[in-house]
Amino acid sequence: MVVAESGATLVGWGSLNVFNARPAYRHVADFSVYVERAWRGKGVGHRMLERLIELAREIGYHKMVLATFPTNEGGVRLYERLGFSHVGVYHEQGMLDGQWVDTLIMEKLL
Repeated sequence: MVVAESGATLVGWGSLNVFNARPAYRHVADFSVYVERAWRGKGVGHRMLERLIELAREIGYHKMVLATFPTNEGGVRLYERLGFSHVGVYHEQGMLDGQWVDTLIMEKLL
């Protein structure tokens, strides 16, 4: 896990997660990054994701994957800038505010 702080205030966090418990997928990491709204667009997420990529390589992961809502335009731009590519879309994969939403799938080979 990585955290971003401003003084004593936590402004963001990120983590590497097991993609799938099956042994065949042990070299694939899923990840999470969250930045407080007031800190978005200030490079916090970029720095945290760069560090997660470094950690994934150090641990020995071969690939990182993510799932995000296509409406997360800032996040998608960040992932693209750091070398993640679009793999596909899961249609109506999640429920948000009572509505079915698609999920964009992206990956980066390390």
